[in-house]
Amino acid sequence: MKIHHLLTVGVLLASVLCVQRVAAASHGGVEAASPTDVVELHVYLPLRNQSQLDSLLAQLHDPKSPKYKQWLKPSDFLKQFGPNASDLSKVRASMTARGFTVMQSNAHGFRVKGHPDAVLNAFGVSLNKRTTLGRTRFMAQGALKVPRELEGVNMRVMGLESIPERRVQSQKMLQRVDNRYGVTGPYWFDDLKQAYDYPSYGQKSNHTGLDGTGVNVAVLMADLIFPGDVPAAFTHEKFTAITGKPAPSVTTVTVDGGGIYDGGGSFEASLDVQQVLGGAPGSGVTLVSIPDLFDATILDGYTYIVDANSYDIVNSSFGGCELEYTPAYNGGTDFTYILQQYHEVFEQGNAQGITFVASSGDQGGVLCPSADYGTPGASPTFVRGVSTPADDPDVTAVGGGNLITTATSGSLNSAYVRESAFGDPQAPYDIYGIKQDVSGGYWGAGGGVSSVFHKPLYQILAKTGSSFWRTLPDVGMEVGGLGFSATFSGIPCQALSCSADDTSVLTAYGVGMIDGGYFFTIGTSVSSPEFVGALALFEQQLGQHHRVGNVNYYLYAAGALQTLFGGVNAPSSLQFFHRKNPGFDGAYNGNYPSYNYNYIYGNGSPDVRKLFGLTGYPAAGLPQTASNP
Repeated sequence: MKIHHLLTVGVLLASVLCVQRVAAASHGGVEAASPTDVVELHVYLPLRNQSQLDSLLAQLHDPKSPKYKQWLKPSDFLKQFGPNASDLSKVRASMTARGFTVMQSNAHGFRVKGHPDAVLNAFGVSLNKRTTLGRTRFMAQGALKVPRELEGVNMRVMGLESIPERRVQSQKMLQRVDNRYGVTGPYWFDDLKQAYDYPSYGQKSNHTGLDGTGVNVAVLMADLIFPGDVPAAFTHEKFTAITGKPAPSVTTVTVDGGGIYDGGGSFEASLDVQQVLGGAPGSGVTLVSIPDLFDATILDGYTYIVDANSYDIVNSSFGGCELEYTPAYNGGTDFTYILQQYHEVFEQGNAQGITFVASSGDQGGVLCPSADYGTPGASPTFVRGVSTPADDPDVTAVGGGNLITTATSGSLNSAYVRESAFGDPQAPYDIYGIKQDVSGGYWGAGGGVSSVFHKPLYQILAKTGSSFWRTLPDVGMEVGGLGFSATFSGIPCQALSCSADDTSVLTAYGVGMIDGGYFFTIGTSVSSPEFVGALALFEQQLGQHHRVGNVNYYLYAAGALQTLFGGVNAPSSLQFFHRKNPGFDGAYNGNYPSYNYNYIYGNGSPDVRKLFGLTGYPAAGLPQTASNP
């Protein structure tokens, strides 16, 4: 899969003087770098033999191919497709000779540090810097020049660009302890398992079930979780009392030093691991903690994951506007080479059988601020755009809407009734804090048409509304809406108007600590790890060689089969997805481009047992029971 814009080093970095929201003059704090400052750069080289890799990936996911699921080891992948070793050596020698120190290295590239004079010596540019909340970012004052000894080497340098930091795709709302007293929730993980028809939990009793045992999941997120968060969530749902087992545990691995407790990503990390383990409490979950959500750091996290090759599924509940990498947003300079670097890491992961899942964004179909955001005197608006990394064809993008379940007084019954996806229109707000509001925003699952990635093979099986470009999402589940907290608290809806169907889930965060407890939570960061939990059950029942790689091939094949036999009118056994969910996300209706595929739910929301061939297992049933603890 080739990206639309291919970059060379000559256009790698935009001037800090361009109209770019994160470095806009109105934000303040920009000054010249000091000679004693220490600057870190990430240097990558592209993969080789791209056409052969595209062909191999198609064969690895084709059940009719003799190479089907013959996943590669990292060493085999790098031997066939990794960057040219001589080029890596040449670049490393050049950077060292020009004043940089190599800090870390791998088969994709290396991280270097040096003073601003090393940057000037190597690339012919001076640096500006901006310090916010104790963190300093460096930005080149112009485009990098190719060192004369590296002419002809297509290297990618990251760490001096002015792309904004990616954002978590969830919102923590009013604290609430009780739950389940209405058709719109709020829901715990076991409510969701009943509603979406998960298989029964595995027990040492007369029935069998699944719990994700043997499947390893990486949650990539900034910062750390409180040790008591997961036990608190499972204690609330009486997991140990019902099963006799302790609450699931979480392993933490730090990359680039990792994050902090109660940092900007901590709540999101807690949500992610609780949603994954709630669906698959027997799976092995590792929080891969990074210090921030800038691209260079995120790529370090992904690179660690694919090189370690220890994780079967990876969840990413963060994202940002894809358009912010394009020339229109960067004074004419094209930054989509960063998306190409992501794509090549995902390609390696898919070739090794790893599945990547990401939230599709929380600003509906109008996810991006217009390119004039940050221009003095402008009146920016939200425009159509999609979220990255969910836009990547080797990633499963998860959107969704509001789940409506049955509600009976005195019962925990959360049986599926219907879903809807009416977004909540928002008052103008300043998306990046540069003192300029953007109007026309919506709260709801992101989706639409990529302007960077071409249409992948699997999307030929659906009416996606585009014959040339990748569209998203691929699937949807519970997301929720901004008006939910008003249901119980009496506070005004947090939008210009809210859907009567607005829902929420509950997340344990800092329970027992000051200001801690159980919180209403909404966003595609709910649906993405929720879907990962379901995938873990799917992989468990596949046995020892359970990896599925890019699961989009499977999802679209199932969706096409359901469509062929009538879509929402297909026989019950072929109702893999809940479809025809009404809605509007600020740009697209719930039936666009069709009821069988749209830009809010993708193929639809899953009936987990039917979609993943698990109907031989009993249904999860009522929450807080032996089959659904």
